[in-house]
Amino acid sequence: MYENEEFNLLQHALNIEDGMDGLRYNKVIVATDADVDGMHIRLLLMTFFLQFFPDLVKASHVYILETPLFRVRNKKETIYCYSEEEKQKAVAKLGSKPEITRFKGLGEISPEEFGNFIGDEIRLQPVRIDKEKHLQKILEFYMGKNTPDRQEFIIENLKVELDKVDKQLEEEVEAEG
Repeated sequence: MYENEEFNLLQHALNIEDGMDGLRYNKVIVATDADVDGMHIRLLLMTFFLQFFPDLVKASHVYILETPLFRVRNKKETIYCYSEEEKQKAVAKLGSKPEITRFKGLGEISPEEFGNFIGDEIRLQPVRIDKEKHLQKILEFYMGKNTPDRQEFIIENLKVELDKVDKQLEEEVEAEG
């Protein structure tokens, strides 16, 4: 861990190298894309905090930022949606063919727009440790050398969500022939 520049910079920025007394921020918010790569990065960060700074999590300082999957808007209103169901409700509310944008990642959201969904309506999920005695076993399972067992677990518990194709996209494809 000490050889990783990013983790060194992170613990230095938080001022937690020598314990929690110097913590610079009350909330540490993990913001990643809502795709597989983002989930992998989130897992690595959570492993880092749980392995080396579990007191940060125990003291309820670590949160996961939920990022929107869609922006639905017309000329008067913009609604950020975090699921297909929320998108459908927004479309129904705004009516008359609103513009729908599917966010592929945080990199395509401008800083100004990012500010629109991290204000009063921010969606944060606190990270909690329910049973600390099992923490080491959980970390070993998800980050250990048991690749076949982990792969079998993932396959057995995988849930697939299919994005519904927007009518606008269908129309564009049909128009192109």
